[in-house]
Amino acid sequence: MQDSPIQEIKDKLPILTVVQDFVQLKKAGSNYKGVCPFHSEKTPSFMVSPSKQIWHCFGCGLGGDIFEFIKRTENVEFNDALKILADRAGVELRKPTPEQIQYQATKDVLYEINAAASKYFVKVLWESNAGAEALTYLRGRGLSDPTIKNWKLGFAPAEFHYLETFLSKIFEPRDIETAGLIVKSDRGGYFDRFHDRVMFPILNLHGQVVGFTGRILHERHNTGKYVNSPETPIYNKSQVVYGLQQGKNQIRKLDQAIVVEGNMDVIACHQVGFTQTVATSGTALTSDQLTIIQRFTNNLVFAFDTDEAGSSATRRALELALNQGFNVKIANLGTTKDPDELIKRGIGLWEKVINGASNYVDFFFDRIFQQYDAQKVDDKREIVKELAPLIYRVSDPITKAHYVRKLSQDINVAENSIWDIIQGLDKPIIRNTKPVTRNNKTRKEVLTDQVLGLSLLLKDNQYLEGLDLTLPQESDKKELLVFAAEMAMKEQGLDGKQELPKLAVELKRLVTKERMMELGQEIKAAEDANDKELLDKLSKEYAALSQIVKN
Repeated sequence: MQDSPIQEIKDKLPILTVVQDFVQLKKAGSNYKGVCPFHSEKTPSFMVSPSKQIWHCFGCGLGGDIFEFIKRTENVEFNDALKILADRAGVELRKPTPEQIQYQATKDVLYEINAAASKYFVKVLWESNAGAEALTYLRGRGLSDPTIKNWKLGFAPAEFHYLETFLSKIFEPRDIETAGLIVKSDRGGYFDRFHDRVMFPILNLHGQVVGFTGRILHERHNTGKYVNSPETPIYNKSQVVYGLQQGKNQIRKLDQAIVVEGNMDVIACHQVGFTQTVATSGTALTSDQLTIIQRFTNNLVFAFDTDEAGSSATRRALELALNQGFNVKIANLGTTKDPDELIKRGIGLWEKVINGASNYVDFFFDRIFQQYDAQKVDDKREIVKELAPLIYRVSDPITKAHYVRKLSQDINVAENSIWDIIQGLDKPIIRNTKPVTRNNKTRKEVLTDQVLGLSLLLKDNQYLEGLDLTLPQESDKKELLVFAAEMAMKEQGLDGKQELPKLAVELKRLVTKERMMELGQEIKAAEDANDKELLDKLSKEYAALSQIVKN
């Protein structure tokens, strides 16, 4: 038996065997091509190389080996993917690999840091003068003391170094920075990411703190109302559902999840007994979050805010949920701003709204007919344009026929005309939605991969130093980068020698703009701290970078 279970699994499970369970592949030269399972696309851009045992999508930028593929398709971490594939290959796993041990050790430290920070924020809230005002604020929002304690709500003081000083007694600053709790300054020191904010810890399904949301206590100009932890090795905001750890048992029991927009909405709902309520975590609802919820139920009630942003969020979330096979109802909050406000008006009102949640088609029938005049020809067209895709999604033929007849009667247009439009729809699309994407690489990540890949392919490293890039040491990573670069040039009919300098320039501009955004935040922090020396230094750096972008 081989020393490495990873290599033994790869030897026993050819990549085509694994990928073809999820993707229909067609031969394309020495490789295979198919529609990517990780983002919506019509033209196949997902490539598999049997000889190299790797895959790469030119649409979303993702790629890797069979372990990375299973991690993403099954929504699991590496250790779980290793076990899944080991079982399938008939490979016995013994002691963890050095990579696994190091990876887990890093995560364990971050969990410990977040747990310590959470306890610190709670202590500040309950035992300090600085936290007294925050506690009054939370009580004023209608939260009871047991609820505040149960959700481990806390407070980050207005000073810039309190948490850093506390955690640095126990942990290394670089680890605290990796956890996203402190930010490095140009002078080499650190300052707290969160200050003067009510803190909401974000838990994973195991009850571990993976990140935080901070709500500003004293609103100031040019300061965001909410600040979220950055993504870390233990926190991917698109894969965390706020309140799910506390509500998963009730969701499974009731076979229903209520999805709201904000953390405070979730807590308010739980406090009055609707513990099947969850929310997204610092992001619009994602396909990954829905996949996690789907472990517990296939039935959703959306209760988003009633403003324009909330209406758009409902449409986007509906498209995603329907694509993943959920049964969806929508709660009509009327003129009330959000669930928290409705609950304050009366628990009975909230209960009535949830129990009376409409089938999504009924909900949009009501909304759309409020927006248009069904007697006007142009408005009739708009009504059909809005509702036809929704009716198209209805799978039951009797129910679908019911809505066609209802629409026909409401706008006084023949049923046959509406049927023609519905049956002519190639694909159900809801207006104001974007294609489903999961974990797509950012433009910066794609450009970085392309520059590294072409540098390896062409054996030309002249652009790396100026971008502060280094080539990976691992042979499998090098192979994936070269494969992606080679195929990208071939697919697009481009010359790598001509493209490399262009891509390097684009990446340099992007990195510069990102640094300017960071500087903007650091300048604000320096202004708040009245640090004139640092402010002058940061302002000069900002001006210099502005010239680079202009040129």
